Amino acid sequence: MIPAPKPRPDRRRRMVVGSAAVVGTAAVVGGVVFSLEVRIQQAAPATMASTADLALGGGPGCEPTRSPELVRGNGIGSTGSGPDAILAFQHAYYVDRSGTTARTVTAPDAWVSGAQTIDAGIATVPVGTHHCVQITPQPDGRFDVVVTESRPDHTTRTYRQLVTVGPQDGATVITRIDPGRSTR
Repeated sequence: MIPAPKPRPDRRRRMVVGSAAVVGTAAVVGGVVFSLEVRIQQAAPATMASTADLALGGGPGCEPTRSPELVRGNGIGSTGSGPDAILAFQHAYYVDRSGTTARTVTAPDAWVSGAQTIDAGIATVPVGTHHCVQITPQPDGRFDVVVTESRPDHTTRTYRQLVTVGPQDGATVITRIDPGRSTR
């Protein structure tokens, strides 16, 4: 004698259960993604700089960032802080293309090349080269600086420096620039 076949759940019921499982999974995944997106948006203002921060600058590939752990940009800088003095020096080098202007944010007796030597270095950089400066404070008070050049021929070069700053007449100026650890 052959046993009677077990009744199968009808097809409609399987479709309903399967659809409910898919909808439930999508809701959970959507909730997680939304939650992460909200957290990222809430955290972003703490590290992203204001678009009005001219000292910091920025742009595609060099998104402006200002936090205690990192400053990144390519703006005009200032003498208001160590990172801003570094930005001002690099802006003078890459945008103003002037060793004299670069030296205005250094101490007169700084361990930094003179204006003519800086101008000779500038002459080796093609006009139209874009730059991005990443500045990380070090425990000893110096700054680890990474300068990335994007040249018109689409090549990039990266330079690392250790920069020391100090006070002078109510301003923060560069007192020393040393080669940093190699990035190659």
